[in-house]
Amino acid sequence: MAKDYKALADKVIENVGGVENVESLAHCVTRLRFKLRDAGKVNKETLAKVPGVLKVMEAAGQLQVVIGQDVTDAYDAILNNYTIKAGGEVDADAADTKADKGEKKGNIAGGLADMVSGIFMPFMGAFMGAGLLKGLLVLLTTWSILDKASSTYTILYAIADGTFYFLPFFLAYCAGKKFGGNPFITMALAAAMLYPNFTALSSSENPVTFLGIPVVMMSYSSTVLPIIVAAWLEALLEKFLNRVLPKVIRSIFTPLIVMVVVFPLVVLVVGPVTDIVGKGLANIIKTGLDTVPLLGGFLMAALWPIMIIFGVHWGIVPIVMNNHAVLGYDYILPLTVGTNFGIAAAVFAISLKSKKAETKEMAFTAAASAFVGGVTEPAIYGILMKCKTIFGAVCLANGIGGAICGIMHVTRDVMISVNGLTLPAIAAVYGKWGIVAIVISMIAGFAAGYVLFKDEMMEN
Repeated sequence: MAKDYKALADKVIENVGGVENVESLAHCVTRLRFKLRDAGKVNKETLAKVPGVLKVMEAAGQLQVVIGQDVTDAYDAILNNYTIKAGGEVDADAADTKADKGEKKGNIAGGLADMVSGIFMPFMGAFMGAGLLKGLLVLLTTWSILDKASSTYTILYAIADGTFYFLPFFLAYCAGKKFGGNPFITMALAAAMLYPNFTALSSSENPVTFLGIPVVMMSYSSTVLPIIVAAWLEALLEKFLNRVLPKVIRSIFTPLIVMVVVFPLVVLVVGPVTDIVGKGLANIIKTGLDTVPLLGGFLMAALWPIMIIFGVHWGIVPIVMNNHAVLGYDYILPLTVGTNFGIAAAVFAISLKSKKAETKEMAFTAAASAFVGGVTEPAIYGILMKCKTIFGAVCLANGIGGAICGIMHVTRDVMISVNGLTLPAIAAVYGKWGIVAIVISMIAGFAAGYVLFKDEMMEN
């Protein structure tokens, strides 16, 4: 039977304090994100019990209502039946990090995670699509189906690698919007970083200087930190200039001054400093994993589902991308390769074990979301957080797989999404020990779900 999204919309709006209490509404992959006028008017307990609502939380100045894969339908139902300012999906993923001055310091981590997700999440579809294509090309060339010397391979590889090479462009637009600057000016800075004549200076026999100041040249293709810092500086300077310059000349001179000031600053200071910081951070983490790979791999994989709950897993993304840029491979996310599959298996087992139709439907849908799409929030928020013993068992199983990946030094040299559809590419990129980790997580997760689950758990 089709879900009644109108009824869901009515219940949600009623319990967030009514339409007059909603300043704006946006959404991400799984959550409705409300910006409210008065948070005190929200009836959280009742809202959390509304059929179709998986969880209710507050973060970064927003009320976040976890719906799961039906979030778009719920979002549309609300907008179709109520007059509310729409933020759309992009704005929701870039969750508000402009915390009030009175916000407690304890929320800094949450704000940082939201900032990172706001910068990276909007282009994740293109990014993962390109990563998957890279993985498929590895598979095709490994099986000798496609020759690397062929023009077909070159064309396909251009699609796959272009996204990574021009990564600063994607980051420039998203970070520009996130920090409140002009994203096209930020993209102009990214264009300058990748401009052929500028990059050619790296191979110059003569010293590179700017106004007599020595320039430490580096490659900006595939980099993360330089353009993010540049976008932040651009936004600060743009806002300052818009306050002090007369309106009649603002539109002309603000972009000019910003670009002329910020790009040399990036070349002289930001680039070299972020390069040192990025390499240092990558080396510290790599040294730790090399020294105690079993413990490091276990903790990273076991804690990953918990990190997802609080959204802090987004803080790992810049480090991962920096690893690809600096080292040419990543050794962090391969430790978590079994997570999506373990969660999917556990929740699927619950759908088989449960005697309640509503739980069966919810668990099966959540399992499909985790296995096919790699989206685990519905399974975690809707099922596993209520079944804490099973959740703990899944985390332990993931930890064992992570420990194996750590000991066997499993890495990946391409960014690919991790789900059931990408298993052939995962096998080619991660190797046999990555598959072993997946099998361990799935078997243990399914066993934990089927043996430990009781319908009473869902009533907590």
